[in-house]
Amino acid sequence: MKRKLTWVLLLSLLLCAVAFSASVELKFLHRWTQEPDSLFFDEVARDFEQLYPNIKVNVQSIANDPFKEKIKVLLGTSDAPDVFFTWPGEFTNRFIRADRVLDLTPYLLRDGSLWNYVGSQVEPFVYQGKIYGLPYRLDAKVFVYNKELFQKAGITKAPVTFAELIDACKKLKAAKINQIAFGNEGTWAVSHYIGAINQKSVPEDVWLKDLDPAQGVWTHPGYVESLKIYSQLVPYFNPFANGIKHDQARIEFMAGKFAIMYLEIVEIPEILREAPTGFGEKIGVFVFPDTKGPGDPDYLVGYPEGFVVSADTKYPEEAVAFLKYLTGREAGRKEIEQLGFFNGYRNVVGPDEVLPIIYETTSLILNSKRMVNWLDSDLHAKIWDVYSVQLQMLTDLVATPENVMKEIQNIATEVRKEF
Repeated sequence: MKRKLTWVLLLSLLLCAVAFSASVELKFLHRWTQEPDSLFFDEVARDFEQLYPNIKVNVQSIANDPFKEKIKVLLGTSDAPDVFFTWPGEFTNRFIRADRVLDLTPYLLRDGSLWNYVGSQVEPFVYQGKIYGLPYRLDAKVFVYNKELFQKAGITKAPVTFAELIDACKKLKAAKINQIAFGNEGTWAVSHYIGAINQKSVPEDVWLKDLDPAQGVWTHPGYVESLKIYSQLVPYFNPFANGIKHDQARIEFMAGKFAIMYLEIVEIPEILREAPTGFGEKIGVFVFPDTKGPGDPDYLVGYPEGFVVSADTKYPEEAVAFLKYLTGREAGRKEIEQLGFFNGYRNVVGPDEVLPIIYETTSLILNSKRMVNWLDSDLHAKIWDVYSVQLQMLTDLVATPENVMKEIQNIATEVRKEF
């Protein structure tokens, strides 16, 4: 038996060597068009090429918002990338249902590489029991606040409950300090608020069922309550939030003009690079406060971002090899050093190798009871199209929570007919 297993192993290695012997070019598509991120991907591709001289990685990039539409067009054409970026959830699941994404399960189990990744960060890429992607960077949403401005307003600690957050905003306003910076021109920003509050306002089994486009009805009263909670924050946003880009609002926050901003953890390294010297020492973080609703207060909104392999690739072995390298230990260390982001690979660095705030926020993800996906990524595209418009109207105070949810119920009814 031992001799037989040895020959099987040797044969599998030989087959891999044969598969990698021919000259191959992989198309690799990500969504970062600016430095330093774009340089990182270029370097990772070149590093991989040095390990596999027969494989050429053609790196391409499309900016975030146009990427979401462009990838829909590319998949299924002769220009489809072999390896491409994605957001887990319904954004990816629709491509899986259309047989456009490669099942990675056999590749990850064959060599045991699956166990090198943090399980909670691989789980979002699982669909109907199969693994379709690997995490590139961990992410979640937290409130980042200016401790100096809080002190000026007489606020002695970060809010733990939603009532304390509203009270903090009132104190900031009374002290003539701008409260919450918010840019919602790209409506994904408001989806992060609503996703967080929905989870807290609606029983878990209900919102999980509603996220399924084949079953969702969206009739639970908690959704209206969620929008009422969000509406309490609106007076404390900057004016004309729907006309301001998220990045513009962040610049105002970094300039010390606002006390609070709801930010992704992956934005913190960018803030530390771009903000005035010393700004990083002024900021602290807190998770979305407890609203006292039926949802678990220990859940954290956010999901990893990752990469998948096209089911139409002519080179699945090579594409999977690149994906593993891209999301593995060596690239993970480079990612932390150059960008400040953690990937989903186990034990890439220790706490003494990164800034305390980076380790603290990443630990929030790794220690969370459960991660809740970004609402815009988890919803059926047709439902999100309606939801996003309605949420902008709610932010502009020209729609009511009840009317918003009526529109969502109507479009959900139409979507269910497709399944």
